[in-house]
Amino acid sequence: MMHNPSSHIDWKSRVLVLWEKNFIFLPFLLLLVIFMVLYPEKITAYPDFVDWHTVLNLTGLLIVVTAIKESAFFGRFSHSLLAKTATERGLAFVIVALSGILAMFLTNDIALFITVPLTLGFRDVVKNDVKKLIIFQALAVNVGSALTPVGNPQNLFLWHQWGISFFRFVGKMAPLFVVMSVVLVVFVWISFPSRKLSFHSKQRKNDVDTTMFILSIVVLAGFILSIELGVAYDALAAVVLIYLIFYRKIFVKTDWALLLLFMVMFIDFHLLSEVPLVAKFVSQFDLSKSSGIFLSSLFFSQVMSNVPATIFMSKFSSGWFAIAYGVNAGGNGLVMASLANIIALRFVKERSIWIGFHKYSILYLVITGALIYLFFFL
Repeated sequence: MMHNPSSHIDWKSRVLVLWEKNFIFLPFLLLLVIFMVLYPEKITAYPDFVDWHTVLNLTGLLIVVTAIKESAFFGRFSHSLLAKTATERGLAFVIVALSGILAMFLTNDIALFITVPLTLGFRDVVKNDVKKLIIFQALAVNVGSALTPVGNPQNLFLWHQWGISFFRFVGKMAPLFVVMSVVLVVFVWISFPSRKLSFHSKQRKNDVDTTMFILSIVVLAGFILSIELGVAYDALAAVVLIYLIFYRKIFVKTDWALLLLFMVMFIDFHLLSEVPLVAKFVSQFDLSKSSGIFLSSLFFSQVMSNVPATIFMSKFSSGWFAIAYGVNAGGNGLVMASLANIIALRFVKERSIWIGFHKYSILYLVITGALIYLFFFL
């Protein structure tokens, strides 16, 4: 019998595909396996290391914002808005503002999944600058999501740890948001010319589910209120029931892997914080002062990404204000500092965008980090 080449399993390709889909998750899983081997006696305590309150809140938010994304409402709205833009600089301001505003309420990664495909549709309009626009979208969602407790996972965790109201959290983060926004506006103004645009492509018609959009906006507002009132567990059950009855397909689209990643990170960084060598290294930072907490949060965001850095820093300090400022400012800089950065750049299948990203992002981090330190921590 002749061997059928098509039946041959290309294990190398499969491993590469598996790595590309899970390259954020797999290192944390590997770290967990190492801890299981080194400290088997602690395995039974793993559930106690997970902040289930944050995980359950994130579950509800993920379901609702996935429904908002799938309704395609913002795709049509933003396309109509952008079609009225006259210049390249104006287009950049609209895209950056739209990305930042959506990130405040739909989380930074969902905002990118809505706006980046839209930007890619304007290749003929902005020509070579489409990559630059996407770079600035990554910066914008990091800025916008910093303002609210539901803008990104680290803020959701910090909100719970801080134990303050939604609007007080926004008030605490507003100065950081203002500084980062002003610098971003200056960056956009300098980086994009006022060259006129001419739109050649026809507007793409999206199938918008207006009912699902309106329902999801109401559910989102209700779920945020339930977190405020301390009844998020009951509200989560209601959210699941609503979408099971009316929009069951949303559960297939929801990023459940993100929840699993969060649970693994909680366990990893609880165990990591107990390693004597790690604890000794962290002690080199002066965590008795807000300035030291801010700088260490900024540093660890660059090393391990800002969500893990938040969980990690919470093991050594309860200075939530300084941690919040450090990890949110630290989302910019190196591409690995925020998952949103990686999501944005992976939309463009060109390696050159990674170099271009660091040209803007590192300078942006240096300027905003210095200003924040001078204004709030010096």
